[in-house]
Amino acid sequence: MKEKIESLVFRKKSKDQLIEDTLASLSGLLADVFTGDDVNQLKKELPEGIQIEDIGVQLKATSVYLDSREFNVPCIEVAIDLIVEKTQYEIGTYSLIFNEDLEQVDEILNIN
Repeated sequence: MKEKIESLVFRKKSKDQLIEDTLASLSGLLADVFTGDDVNQLKKELPEGIQIEDIGVQLKATSVYLDSREFNVPCIEVAIDLIVEKTQYEIGTYSLIFNEDLEQVDEILNIN
């Protein structure tokens, strides 16, 4: 059943491609925070003294929303947890939201 659903939902881009897109976007965001202008002023939200090499990632979920209070169209969310590698402490979750054409429509970063 999972394969049937995936073949319908991920016709234009595979689930793996969406995960790669999300990881690339997160990488760019973190590069800006630690070596760029930190336009979004996120460094102050992260644990004190943390460096980019301390942050690990793990896939939290790939979700398909047919109805949602947060989004007005069917969409797919790819959520990646950010963790402190040494302690496995969860820093937060980064998500990209894709519409039915698999175009990015939103970006969400929730820091614990």
